[in-house]
Amino acid sequence: MIKVNQLKKSFNDLEVLKDINFEVKRGEVLSIIGPSGSGKSTLLRCLNFLETPNAGTITIDGLTVDVENVKKQDIQQLRKKSAMVFQNYNLFKNKTALQNVTELLIVTKKMPKAEAEKIGMEYLAQVGLADKANKYPVTLSGGQQQRVSIARALALNPSVILFDEPTSSLDPELVSEVLQVIKQISTKDTTMIIVTHEMDFAREVSDNVIFMADGYIVEEGHPSQLFGNPQQARTKSFIQQLNEKH
Repeated sequence: MIKVNQLKKSFNDLEVLKDINFEVKRGEVLSIIGPSGSGKSTLLRCLNFLETPNAGTITIDGLTVDVENVKKQDIQQLRKKSAMVFQNYNLFKNKTALQNVTELLIVTKKMPKAEAEKIGMEYLAQVGLADKANKYPVTLSGGQQQRVSIARALALNPSVILFDEPTSSLDPELVSEVLQVIKQISTKDTTMIIVTHEMDFAREVSDNVIFMADGYIVEEGHPSQLFGNPQQARTKSFIQQLNEKH
């Protein structure tokens, strides 16, 4: 479903991603963990060209883009195959929860408003917010706003949903409601890539976990192996530090 080959990204002289290679099968959940500054969010943003990579190829659902010879329409096609859930929700403040979910359906997919609203209500119901359809973001808690943004991503029916630290802006007591929703989606064969620092969550929902440090993929494996029996010294020390914090 997703294949990334020799992906590289630099900001001026700073090499943030160094030769990244990985694959995700259809319906799989991949979590990306690692210390701050290891390149996790940049990697995610490169997959839909929110950041432009310097080299490599990206394949999503049959469409392969060669970063160095990419055309504008390739990027548009690639973006249509993914939906992103951001740390800080990125909702339109002047639109209701339902309008936030239907906006892209109406504008980019040219869907009739009534049809878009029917779909929007289905996904708001799925994230437990049908009763908040006509509320504006300012009246919703952070957890509810993030659930609206998940409903918006789902409504686009993308090939893959990219989650960039979806709980990092939330108060601790709101984290679990958002993770619960993502967990529920993960049971429905939705392909997902999740950058997260919620390790228990990563262990529970992922089919595969990538540990990144200093712009490299240090180790990749099944959660039980990566958390329970890491092979690389760098992974071991990271997991050990986490365990000490708990």
